Amino acid sequence: MIVLGNHRFVISMLLMGIKDSYVIQNREEGLRILKEIDKDDVIIVNASIIDILPELGELSNVVTIPDDTRSFGSIDDLKQMIKSAVGIEIQL
Repeated sequence: MIVLGNHRFVISMLLMGIKDSYVIQNREEGLRILKEIDKDDVIIVNASIIDILPELGELSNVVTIPDDTRSFGSIDDLKQMIKSAVGIEIQL
């Protein structure tokens, strides 16, 4: 599982135990990171990153999460959102 997002989002995901998390601040940085990651893995992005990298929307394994991570009451909420989006349960 890979996380792409703004600083606040990535810090939240790191605290939840997702180690492959990358801060994207602009399109150039995002394109560089896209070249480096495994695009076959589940990719979690916050909504504002889709605006920066619209090509992420073409991938079927991308899960878009609201920018405000406070909407998650627990790690189980995140797991349920991922399961709903990609159809498999992820172990975090």
